[in-house]
Amino acid sequence: MPTTKTIAIVGQPNAGKSTLFNVLSDLKTSTSNFAGTSVQLSESMINIYGDYFKIVDLPGTYSLNYSDNAEKVTYEFLLNEKVDLIINVMDASLFVRSLEMTIEIMELGIPMVVALNMMDEAKFSGLEIHQDILANELNVSIVPISAIYGKGVKTLTSKCYEELRKSESDIVRFPYTQHMEQHVQRISKEIQNHRTTSNGVSDIFLAIKAIENPELLPIELRSSLTSVLKEVESDIKLEHNIDTYEAISYERHHLSMKIAEKSSRFTPKDKSNFIDRLDRLIMNPRYGFLSLPIFFGLMFVTIFYVGNFLTELIEPAFDFISGLYSPLKEWNQFAWFTVDGIVQGVTGAIGIVLPYFLPLVFLTAFFEDTGYLARLAFLIDNTIHRIGLHGKSVAAFILGVGCSVPAIYATRILESRRDRILTGILVPFVPCSARIAVIFALTAAFAGPIWAIVIFLYVILVIAVNGKLISLFLKKPIGLILEIPVLRMPQISMTFRKTWYKIIEFLKEALPFLILGSIFLGWIEYFDVAMYVDLLFAPILEYVLNLPEELGSTLVFGFFRKELILVMVNQALGVESLELLPLATAQVMTFIAFVTFYFPCFTTFIVIWKEFGAKVATGSAILSIFVAIGSALIFRFLFYVIEYFI
Repeated sequence: MPTTKTIAIVGQPNAGKSTLFNVLSDLKTSTSNFAGTSVQLSESMINIYGDYFKIVDLPGTYSLNYSDNAEKVTYEFLLNEKVDLIINVMDASLFVRSLEMTIEIMELGIPMVVALNMMDEAKFSGLEIHQDILANELNVSIVPISAIYGKGVKTLTSKCYEELRKSESDIVRFPYTQHMEQHVQRISKEIQNHRTTSNGVSDIFLAIKAIENPELLPIELRSSLTSVLKEVESDIKLEHNIDTYEAISYERHHLSMKIAEKSSRFTPKDKSNFIDRLDRLIMNPRYGFLSLPIFFGLMFVTIFYVGNFLTELIEPAFDFISGLYSPLKEWNQFAWFTVDGIVQGVTGAIGIVLPYFLPLVFLTAFFEDTGYLARLAFLIDNTIHRIGLHGKSVAAFILGVGCSVPAIYATRILESRRDRILTGILVPFVPCSARIAVIFALTAAFAGPIWAIVIFLYVILVIAVNGKLISLFLKKPIGLILEIPVLRMPQISMTFRKTWYKIIEFLKEALPFLILGSIFLGWIEYFDVAMYVDLLFAPILEYVLNLPEELGSTLVFGFFRKELILVMVNQALGVESLELLPLATAQVMTFIAFVTFYFPCFTTFIVIWKEFGAKVATGSAILSIFVAIGSALIFRFLFYVIEYFI
């Protein structure tokens, strides 16, 4: 029987915790929602010297006093699950603050090994950490690592194995000042008398939490401590003239400062370098905005051209594969549509979505590692907060220019479900690469490039108005609390590694849905269902939008794949090129406005359903139809006014 002891990786956000988990698990991970929440935990089985252990990557948290669902998951997992060892990932560049978290984790009484990450950044800032002294002070194993490069990971696993093999661990807990320690010990004895389960968590930890924030305790335990907690709270306020939470925080800060003074030395830099001056310029509220056009322009141009290049590179291979099974259509059409659905699904993932997703993920990882993305969110947050969005939503909207599917997945970086839902509803309004191709092709053939610019400006207006209106029915957005990391030049190898992790994760999650969606499309085409669905569009197209009813089939197929619209519009109206379409400029612009916003493609709809549920997916689809009809009517009226006066 394999060993089933559990190792939990705990640390503050941006400490390198998840990167270490990926190295330890070698990408052999599974994700699951923590009970009662939408927060996902990553876990994996790892082999250390022939024994198997379950390793869990817990959400990053600044302390075990949670302020959101992700931090709550970390706290409740450590409190309620049987954890045999904690790997505490410390950010060496934020040594004192990380030490406060380490001291709090040690209060749990669970065996622990400290992984001291980002030592190079600490050294660059002038901080020298003496790991031997630190290990002696904390009485735990300290292992310097580089999570990105995998350095020190072998030593870390060996130390973890040694700790797990011990029959008993000598767990140190730092006593507080005399007056506070008396209260901790008193409550600890009360807890010992009333507690029924432990899961390895010490009575001391619960006693400290009872003083710090009684709401964090289990209900049955909290009710048994009501009277003693009132006495302790009154005594602490009388003695220290501060709240109990502040008193405990002061104790940990005092301890961390004492340990830091013994185990580290800081040498200030003589003068600021180019990076420091650049950082001050970017963070300047007035001049920092000058970097935004450069950033967005670089992202857009790179994603667009690299995406097109990769698509053209990949397409011939799939065309060749399609030719291999084409004879199947002659003797069994249903089988052909099914096989074609599978191939088209893979083509959609690798030939359409991935070419735009790859450069986006690479650039996002690159700018994230430089520290610029955090600064971007900070700069833009005040502006987009006015329409109910969060600064971090920017990444999803950028990704939406390539494809809405990975953009929906990108909403996971938002901590609040409210922000994730709002961003997920608005992302499909961003024209993806397929819709951008439709916009450019039709405006170039009929209206000229100026009208393409008008469409994109109108898209921004639609997102802003809908964001403001939808946010009226949601809770108020939370303020942006964001840690600004060090501005630095990233290692390209690290960026490639992060990109690889994201690509694998995307293919594992999105590919099955793309294949199933394409098979479903093939079956609809086989049974000729589209002809009946086409009838639903005819009244709207002919009487409301003043468009030929033959375009209904174009919209039906566009629902499944937006890039089919350019092909289907020629077939539907019986012409060989766009320039020959029997449509007036006003009709073309009305059609473009409708196509830009109507129903997200089938795959996007499925992904929204998967991420946010049926209600949000259905609401998003209905909203998009109303926005599309309204936008088409606006452009129809606009051209009516132009023609009337000109």
